[in-house]
Amino acid sequence: MIYVNDYRGYRIAVGPVGKGWRALIFSPGSTSAWPESPTNLEKSGKEEIISEAKRIIDVHLSRSRP
Repeated sequence: MIYVNDYRGYRIAVGPVGKGWRALIFSPGSTSAWPESPTNLEKSGKEEIISEAKRIIDVHLSRSRP
């Protein structure tokens, strides 16, 4: 099962992998996930990987602003 979340215009697709979760981050309108999308193969909660994906997006956006 894949959970999709929108955050600040970016799409985060979350699915189980191993005992943990993978979050794929997509820029607006893109069909390719960011290579730095987070994965946690150890037992973890879905909310942890979503929080990490949001943090990565926030860092990306803060670097993109002049």
